[in-house]
Amino acid sequence: MFFLRTSTPYVGSRSSIGMRKRSVSVSIVAVLAAILGLASCQKNRMESVPVLSVGINRSLKSAPVVMADVHGLFQKNGISVDIKIENSAVSLFDGLHEGFYDLVCVPEYQAAVHAFADTDFRILAVLNRNQTRSLVYNGRKVAGIADLERKSIGLARNSSAEYTLYRALLVNGVDERTVSTVYYTPEELPSALANGEVDGVIVWEPFTTDALKLTGLAARTENVHFGRDMYWLLVTRLDISATRSDDLVRLLSSLEESIGLVNKKKSETVGQIASALSLSPDSLILEWEAYTFNLELPQSLLVSMEQEALWYQGRYFPEIELPDFLDVIDVEPLSAIRPRHVTIAVDGGSRVP
Repeated sequence: MFFLRTSTPYVGSRSSIGMRKRSVSVSIVAVLAAILGLASCQKNRMESVPVLSVGINRSLKSAPVVMADVHGLFQKNGISVDIKIENSAVSLFDGLHEGFYDLVCVPEYQAAVHAFADTDFRILAVLNRNQTRSLVYNGRKVAGIADLERKSIGLARNSSAEYTLYRALLVNGVDERTVSTVYYTPEELPSALANGEVDGVIVWEPFTTDALKLTGLAARTENVHFGRDMYWLLVTRLDISATRSDDLVRLLSSLEESIGLVNKKKSETVGQIASALSLSPDSLILEWEAYTFNLELPQSLLVSMEQEALWYQGRYFPEIELPDFLDVIDVEPLSAIRPRHVTIAVDGGSRVP
């Protein structure tokens, strides 16, 4: 900087040193004032902006939101977020519509199904792809997925497990009409298997580990995805999408940074997620390979949702027209920070009916 330069051939000049000290002091004061002013403006902005309530479930799928909170990334990006944790994502969408949450993290199946009832929501991004659904069964009664004919399977009602089971049976040549299904809450599934109420259950962590422990030596498990990814979505209500686009960009920026931490610092991340969600670090490490964390809106998301919707329509609502899922995707916030991560063939997600 110019004030460090001197016209004298040595630096011991008292006047030169004095000028530098005064210049440095003035500069430090100016920098501190700027920092304090910025912090004050940031604080005032955050105090004036309504808090966004985000609903997540207690699983590794929620890692980006958890890590953004643990590392103060929401605050860094000027947004106030209140995170609420449920054991399962099954009821999160209902909480979104009821106004209990402003945003939720849910599987694409829930978005596909809810679009039949109304389209008062917007998909903002995919947080991760995963293949984490498992069939846990009693090995004394069942030899594997191909041996499910005339067997009973426990499912969580209103979850993606029903479609997952249908597809697994189809891939393995088992007529789904020969398999009976019994519905439970996600928390009840492990004990239902252990008590012999059903021959197997479709579950995900932490319920997979619970089912294996309770069933004991007879327990067996198989992955039921057969190469098909599940997309874990960040979804908001239409009114939030329409009125708080700047905050949604800040939120996505925070999650983008968080995903960077998740992908680069796995060893540190595991312990922090386990602590925040009261999960076993060992189970998280085992499950990690089933995940790909990336903030995106890919064309393949539409394909998956349309497949699920066609199945759901044929089974439950053949008289209702198939939803247009382009109407419930808002590409603008993610396009603002990562345009190359948006590959859905749409000019722009709609924010108004």
